[in-house]
Amino acid sequence: RRGSGRSEGEESESEQDKADESGGSKNSRIQAQRKRAEELRALLRKFDANKSGVLEENELRELLTSLNTNPPDQDELDYIMKLCDVDPTDGAINVVELEHAVEAWKVYCTKRTDLEEDFAKFDLSGSGKLEKDELKSYLVHLNEGIDVDDDEVDWVLSQADVFNKDGACSKPELVMATAAWYTHVQEKEQSKA
Repeated sequence: RRGSGRSEGEESESEQDKADESGGSKNSRIQAQRKRAEELRALLRKFDANKSGVLEENELRELLTSLNTNPPDQDELDYIMKLCDVDPTDGAINVVELEHAVEAWKVYCTKRTDLEEDFAKFDLSGSGKLEKDELKSYLVHLNEGIDVDDDEVDWVLSQADVFNKDGACSKPELVMATAAWYTHVQEKEQSKA
């Protein structure tokens, strides 16, 4: 080829290197996903005391306690079960649901104190709950002043309002749902990568 200063073989090698690099990053993502899946299966096996292939509530409590040293209280455990148990008829967490349960619990434990303090700032009505407009202001605050779509507010409300079903978020509901939102945002960002 004229002007390239490379032979055809050199150009092919360069193109092959680029193809290998893009395939390599895809392969490394696949390997990381496989590794994570195996870690989750091992975690499930470790805490599946009755060898049922799923984690019932008491087994999930043990697993969550191992991740934070403090056992979840009953409301926290109920919330994780409602949030992550896609098939609520079985009352158990399977390996597919386990990743979300673990991530939501980790985020919740890390941010719990800050979230509880922030809640008080945004409960302008003093009702002990955040209505939708208060919830939106709260989420914008957590999002460092960046506006939050109404769809995201509705998503958090749907995740939060699991106990009372009253269209508002109590403090325990909101703290746990905010942890779920952080997890949801992380998962969305990872799926884009």
